[in-house]
Amino acid sequence: MSALSANYTVAENGTAYTAEIEVLQTEKYTFTEPGVMGEPVRITVSNITVFNETGPVNFTGEDSGTIEFPKGNYTVRYTAPQKANEFMVVLSDAANITISLPKQYQVENPLLGSVSTGGVVNTTGNGTTIFWEEERSAQVRYYDAFQEQALIIFGTFWIGLVVIFLVPYLIVRRKKE
Repeated sequence: MSALSANYTVAENGTAYTAEIEVLQTEKYTFTEPGVMGEPVRITVSNITVFNETGPVNFTGEDSGTIEFPKGNYTVRYTAPQKANEFMVVLSDAANITISLPKQYQVENPLLGSVSTGGVVNTTGNGTTIFWEEERSAQVRYYDAFQEQALIIFGTFWIGLVVIFLVPYLIVRRKKE
C-alpha cells in the first residue's frame, strides 16, 4: 500500500481520532498502530468509509481488521480509540502526514510535549496542526492545561524546598570558611 497523504484529527475529548488516508493503486487496507517495538498491532476501528472521486466504494472484511476493495486510488476514513496523550503513526511509504489537535491540547512545552523531527507546528485559535512532508513516521506528545498547571505547581514546590534547605546550608558553610 502506498499512501499519498495521511490526516489524523484527535477528538475534542481526546478519547478517539479520525483518520483519512489517501491510498494509491491498492486493493486492501489494514488497520494498525505501532506497538512497543514499532511492529504493527491491529486496532479496532469504527465508522469506516472508502471512497474515490466518484463516491463511496463497497468493501469487504471489516471484521478481520483488513478491508478489501477493487484495486485503485481511494480515501479510507475511519475512527479509532486514542489511549494516551501521545500519537504515533508509521506508514509503509513516505507520505504527507498531518495531525490536528483541538484547542485544549498543546505541544510547545518541551517538558510535557514533543513533535518528532521534521514536524512543522501551526497553532491557531481553533487548535494545533502539525505537518510532515514526505515522511514514513510521525510522533506527537501533547498535554492539556491541567498537566501544565501540575508541572508548574510541582516545580514551584521543589524550587521552594531547595531554597529553604540550600540557602541556610550555604550560609552556614560560608561562615565556617
